[in-house]
Amino acid sequence: MKTFNLRFRISLILVVALGVILMWYFETGCLIQRFLGFPCPTCGMTRAAFAFINGDFYASFEYHPMLFSIPLLTVMLMLYEKLFRGKFRIPSLCLLALILCGFIVNYIIKLISLGGI
Repeated sequence: MKTFNLRFRISLILVVALGVILMWYFETGCLIQRFLGFPCPTCGMTRAAFAFINGDFYASFEYHPMLFSIPLLTVMLMLYEKLFRGKFRIPSLCLLALILCGFIVNYIIKLISLGGI
């Protein structure tokens, strides 16, 4: 089981690194936008993160409002096993479903405002 987790983590790191290299090579912020012509659900997340780091919270929210859910989700996943030892699965699944719904609603609004639907 630990070997699988290690392989999965290494594979995930390599996929992310490949994505970053492709984005750098094609000089685009989103490969889906570049090749398919419409934005992906996470388009604007990098700009939102940079604006957030620079202290411009309004611009960060304008670029991608779901950026603020990522730290919450990260902390939840990191501390889930340590704090709850798997006892409270329903609240964490509800939080994950709520965040996913937020991404979907944001994506639909983005497509409508761009004339994509």
